[in-house]
Parts: sequence; C-alpha cells; structure tokens
Amino acid sequence: MIPYCVGLFFLAVLAAEDIRKKEIPVLVILLFAFGAILFRVFFKHILWNEIVMSLIPGSLFLLLSLLTKESIGYGDGLTVLALGLWTGGWFAALTAGMGIILSGIYGVFCLMFQKRGPIPFIPFLLFGMEVVLVYA
Repeated sequence: MIPYCVGLFFLAVLAAEDIRKKEIPVLVILLFAFGAILFRVFFKHILWNEIVMSLIPGSLFLLLSLLTKESIGYGDGLTVLALGLWTGGWFAALTAGMGIILSGIYGVFCLMFQKRGPIPFIPFLLFGMEVVLVYA
C-alpha cells in the first residue's frame, strides 16, 4: 500500500501546481522517481523486466507529447513515467487511461459551454488513480 499512498500524495502535489501555474515542476518528478528507485532497492523489488514494463505507459505518453507537438505536455508523460516506477506498469496504464477518459468528458463540457484554453491533466490523473484504486 505504501507505493499507492506515495503516488496519491505525489499526484496531489503536482495537481495543485498544474491547476495554479499550468506547469509541472520537473524537480518534483525527478525526486519522486528517485524515491521510487530507492524504495525498490531498499525492499529488493529490483526485477529489471518489471522496471522496464513500468516505464512503458509513461514512454507512450512522452511519444504522444512529441507527436502532438506538446498538446499533451512532456510533464504529463514524465509524471506517468514516475508513477509507473512506484505502482507498476499496469496500474499506471489504467490510471492514465482513466485520466484520459475523465479529461475527455471535461473537454466535452468545455466545448459545450465554449470555454477555451489548456486543460490541466494531472488533476484528472489524480482522480483517475482514485477511481482505479476503488474499482480495480
């Protein structure tokens, strides 16, 4: 349960920054990722195939950032990458998928009410993680 609690705390901190400044501090993401590596080393959860698998969802997000010319920000991809180090690849993928669905629903409401501007993704990632924790 420790990795999931740390993940929720990490996303809550980043969500507040994402809403307020519309940017994500890379230093916080790096500290979070470094903490995940230390946690894995300390508890001897160092299976390289698991570590590589945990990086796949974040890597796909980074690829989407590149392909969409940063409509999906690099910070979002780095966040999913670091979250995968803590929670594992499948959980990070489910969380990211739920975040995409929730932000899409919000986007439809923004279109209906003609609200323009960038949508911060990390709050939806946080809410997506909560949904996945409850229902998966």
